[in-house]
Amino acid sequence: MRVIGIDPGTIVCGYGIVEKGPRNTLAHIHSGEIKLKQKSTLQDRLKAVYDSLGSTIEEYSPDHLCLEKIFYHKSIRAAMTLGSVRGIVLLLAAEHNLPLFEYNSTELKMALTGYGRAEKGQVQEMVKIVLNLKASHPKMSLDCSDALALCICHLNSMNNRM
Repeated sequence: MRVIGIDPGTIVCGYGIVEKGPRNTLAHIHSGEIKLKQKSTLQDRLKAVYDSLGSTIEEYSPDHLCLEKIFYHKSIRAAMTLGSVRGIVLLLAAEHNLPLFEYNSTELKMALTGYGRAEKGQVQEMVKIVLNLKASHPKMSLDCSDALALCICHLNSMNNRM
């Protein structure tokens, strides 16, 4: 099973693809970030996210799509803008017939570190350990590691459901 995880953002949108192989091993397939220009219009940023993630989905053919839930934001304006990016991701899931799964940050942190209030850096280190990325991705961004964490969380929860 191959999963794409997306950490939506209006300036940086992280994504990662993980595949579960034989004996429940997890393999890093691809990850990256879409860096958007803050001075660009919202519609231009949304189109960039749509185009980039759409190409990634077509190239890597994931079976499921995972997205981080929004539970709190300091600014209503920022939350609304982030909601627009999430809408693009939901549209992509529908267009590509991908089942969508959402996890909140506490679930992610708990799944990777065993502690629901872990720091982002701790999650990032666990992602590198679980996917054996220490040497190959020494400077992985927090956005990428959050997206990969979504994949790991989902694949492990799917494993538990079965």
